[in-house]
Amino acid sequence: MNLLLDTNIVLNMIRAKKLNALKSFINPDDSILYLCVVCDAELRSLSKMNKWGENRNYLMSNILDTLDIIDVNNSLVDIYAEIDSYSQGKNADFDNYPFGSARNMGKNDLWIASLATLLNLKLVTTDADFDHLHKVFFEVRKIKPEEFDQFH
Repeated sequence: MNLLLDTNIVLNMIRAKKLNALKSFINPDDSILYLCVVCDAELRSLSKMNKWGENRNYLMSNILDTLDIIDVNNSLVDIYAEIDSYSQGKNADFDNYPFGSARNMGKNDLWIASLATLLNLKLVTTDADFDHLHKVFFEVRKIKPEEFDQFH
């Protein structure tokens, strides 16, 4: 199955001293790696806000060049609405929810989740923002932050 990387995964790639080993860890099956354009925007924003230097920006650009970056477009709108209403526990297509209260998702995360659903991609992330969507809309592979220590 091809993979969609969350912003936090690419950040760990940028920080890695052992990038090739980290890439193999993230992608042991040598699947196609995708990135949502909103993650690209988040990374560029982080670069500006944190005043990344020339070397780090160069590394980011090189990593981004190895990923297939997918735009957000009208084909995602219906899926976005499905996921957002599901996350709020108000989607009429679902009778039961495995979570007790609404799961408020950031708008960028909703676009990322929509893309994973539309393209049937496994989302690779470090955070819990997508846990409630696992195996409902798409697969989630959650990597614990400390698992990256061996590559930094």
